[in-house]
Amino acid sequence: MEPMNLLVVERDADWSQWPQISRALSHTVLVLVQQADETVRAFHERVAQRLQRGVARPLRRVVVLCNRQRAHSYDATRDQLLRELSAQAQDGLRIYPFSYQNGATASVA
Repeated sequence: MEPMNLLVVERDADWSQWPQISRALSHTVLVLVQQADETVRAFHERVAQRLQRGVARPLRRVVVLCNRQRAHSYDATRDQLLRELSAQAQDGLRIYPFSYQNGATASVA
């Protein structure tokens, strides 16, 4: 089965690098978007649950569009989610904006 890409979009995400991102995700893409009334924790749990249920195909590349304001802060639930996403991505995990760093995950390829 052909792998697909995953795009995870946090509320108020920074879309400034969308042209670069859309080229990287030129194949089939599953998009998971944080709803306006959904907390960060609930969104991360929903994404994690979706991964645990398994997607129809293996994941080629995963891209996370972060909220620029939250991208600078450490969040344990985000860190765990990013680790899970990275583990399932055949071609790596990309995080935008690149400024999110927690010592373990920034832009994993």
